[in-house]
Amino acid sequence: MQTAWFAALVSAICLEGLGRRYLTFIPAGAFYFLKDAILLIGYILFRPPQQVTRVVRYLYRGFGVVLGLGMFWTVANMFNPSQRSLALGLLGLRSYWLWWFAPPVIASALADHRARQRALYVLVTIAVVVAILAAVQFASPADSSINMYAVWNGEEVYAADTATIQSTGRARVASTFAFVTGFTDFTVLVPALLLSLGLDSKTRRARTAALAGTFITAAVLPMSGSRSALVEGAGVLLIAMWSAGLFFTRVGRRILLASIATAAIATAAFPDAVLGVRSRFEDTDETTSRFTELASVLPPIALSVFEYPAIGVGTGMEQNARVSFGAETAWDVESENGRYLVELGPGGYLLVWFGKLGIMVALFRAYKILKPAGRRGSAAAALAFGGLTMFGNLTYDHNWQALFFLGCGFVLAEVISVVQASAAAVAEQPMAKQPVLASTG
Repeated sequence: MQTAWFAALVSAICLEGLGRRYLTFIPAGAFYFLKDAILLIGYILFRPPQQVTRVVRYLYRGFGVVLGLGMFWTVANMFNPSQRSLALGLLGLRSYWLWWFAPPVIASALADHRARQRALYVLVTIAVVVAILAAVQFASPADSSINMYAVWNGEEVYAADTATIQSTGRARVASTFAFVTGFTDFTVLVPALLLSLGLDSKTRRARTAALAGTFITAAVLPMSGSRSALVEGAGVLLIAMWSAGLFFTRVGRRILLASIATAAIATAAFPDAVLGVRSRFEDTDETTSRFTELASVLPPIALSVFEYPAIGVGTGMEQNARVSFGAETAWDVESENGRYLVELGPGGYLLVWFGKLGIMVALFRAYKILKPAGRRGSAAAALAFGGLTMFGNLTYDHNWQALFFLGCGFVLAEVISVVQASAAAVAEQPMAKQPVLASTG
């Protein structure tokens, strides 16, 4: 049951775009909310036991009050005088908090090592499908039928109409996702996760599958045409490799050589992918704007760069769906931190910011637990995902949100496994010094 549920969840996250494009008789919103429904079903089937919630509290300690206040503020701000739609407010509330509950559910579903290994095969299979379709799309003309992005108001929208790389004329591929951003999210988060899971695999077959999935998905990263995805994706892979000790072992050096060979082969096979990204770096004005957006993760910069109302305009009012709800507003911001400020005002923004900081700290704490326990791969995932926490679009990009918390679920499952092993060791040797985590169980 665990494997079937996990496969359904990953498929709903990663294959949404295919449903939107080819099953047009089904409302697009059904594909958007499908992963949420599967997550809620998982909460019913694998309701997190007390030990899981204790470990979560242990990792997130010190930030619980801020998180509670942030949730209260987003609920209260649904009734902001500037709020134009209660339904939009509920959608915004879902975007802020629903997937925060995913890691305990995923960790509970994958509590058994065999369940985690089967989940790894599921993730590798989906990753290979995404990568192969991306390569086919990139090799095809931008106006090819394979490069149809979506069907909007009964009209087919192609990459040639909305998203091509000017210097090469190639499509910015979306693969199985509904939008290019979904594919870029995938190429940043999934290769590092597969690498980490592969390093902790106890069988050669699982390790080989995970590493192959890593190389294949990393190879198609430039095909999105995204500069930030290339920088973040390469950076997070290097962090994962360093954390796992791959620079200092014979196996690690083999993986590094394989990575270099993969990059060289991908560049030779698809030179336009690298050329397209490089040409976008040459647009200095847009590149500077992107770096400013990255710097806005720091509250002093965000508060000085963006304009915002004192109490915000209401939860959900900066959602992309606001036009469909007829909820127009004079405020229109693209950056996630700017949207927080517009929706919630500076007070609400700081509460959400510190809540996200709590996730980063929790992941770093997980790293400090996993590394000494010999879980090098999982520790690398915790460190890599922790480093990405403040930079990712955790609220307004539903693909990043789902994939990020999916990875956090794997990390949490490994932490719980360490806790259980520690508790078992204490039970066998009652006179031994109790490990620090035994108190959480």
